[in-house]
Amino acid sequence: MATEAVPAGTVADGNGLVLFVPTIADPYGTGPTVAELTATGVKKLTYSIDAGGYTHTITVNKVKVNRLTMAQELQYDGIVTDDISIKYAYTNTVSDIARLALPAGAVGFIVERWAVPNGQAIAAGDIIDVIPIKASIPAKDAPAANAELTRTQTLNVTGPVSRDIPVHA
Repeated sequence: MATEAVPAGTVADGNGLVLFVPTIADPYGTGPTVAELTATGVKKLTYSIDAGGYTHTITVNKVKVNRLTMAQELQYDGIVTDDISIKYAYTNTVSDIARLALPAGAVGFIVERWAVPNGQAIAAGDIIDVIPIKASIPAKDAPAANAELTRTQTLNVTGPVSRDIPVHA
């Protein structure tokens, strides 16, 4: 048997985009359009976020089933929980993109696009995740020597997450 080929991967550096999108007309049906993802109110958050400051975890709870005399416990996927928190640089000026886009109570959508260069224009067919959120209270992190000032903020997930969906024209 021949050794299988090793598929090429995509380097993470420079190949991601995180947006805050205030409005998506049909987030759970057809998904967002290029126009919605490039509209005036959309904010690019990627380079405001600290290098280790984007945490999107997914927990799939298990439904455990036991049957009479069965020696094997069965499992099914149960409730899915998405948790998102961001840590971003801030200066308390008008250049604070994340701080101004996500005041406590702000509602909208986080859109993630991975494995595509950050500067590449959003196009129909791009594969994205769409996460409906309501911003929680941002917390100022303790200042540290030789470091930027940062804030950490939870983004509460407020509806079903659409994963790996295409952008529409």
